Amino acid sequence: MKAAALAIVEYLLGFVALALFAFLAFGLGPATDDGFVHAFKVSGLVAAAELAFLLGRVKPANRLILGANIWLIAGAAAAYLELWWWLRLYQQFGEASLFASMLIVGLASTWLSPSGFVAKLGPSIEVRRASLLLLASVLVALAVAVYFRGDVKYAAVLPVIALSWLNRLLRLRLSGMA
Repeated sequence: MKAAALAIVEYLLGFVALALFAFLAFGLGPATDDGFVHAFKVSGLVAAAELAFLLGRVKPANRLILGANIWLIAGAAAAYLELWWWLRLYQQFGEASLFASMLIVGLASTWLSPSGFVAKLGPSIEVRRASLLLLASVLVALAVAVYFRGDVKYAAVLPVIALSWLNRLLRLRLSGMA
C-alpha cells in the first residue's frame, strides 16, 4: 500500500514544474513576453529540482517528464542568460517545442536504454515496441501542437495528458509480461 501511495505521489509531482509554467505563463491573465520569461525562470528551477530527484532514483525516470523538464531548464537558462534568440525559437515553434524536447529524449532512450522511452524493464522486443508506439504518439502530439498552435488547452495540455496516460498503460502492459 505504501509503495502504491508513493508511486501516485511521484506521478502527480512529476509534472509540477510544467503545471507551474502553464499557470505562470497563461493563468495570470493574457500571455506576455515578460510573463513567459518569468514563468521559465521560476518553473525551470522547480524542473531542475525534479530532474535531480528523478535521476537520483533507482528505477528509471519517466521520460516524458524528463523531456518536459529539459525543455523548462533550457528555457530558464535562456531567460537567466538573456539568450533571447533561444526564447524566440520557443515562441516561434510554440507548444510544439515541448514535444520536440520529448521526442529527442524519446529517441535517445529508445535506442540507448534497456528500459526504452517507456522507462520500464521487460522483454527487449516488447520494450522497443512500446517505446516506438510512444514515440509515434509524441509525433502525433507534435503535429497536434502545430495545428492548434496558440490554443494551450488543445496544443499542450490535452496532448500531455494523453501521452502520460498512454505511457502509463504501456508500462502496465509491460509489467504483466515480466
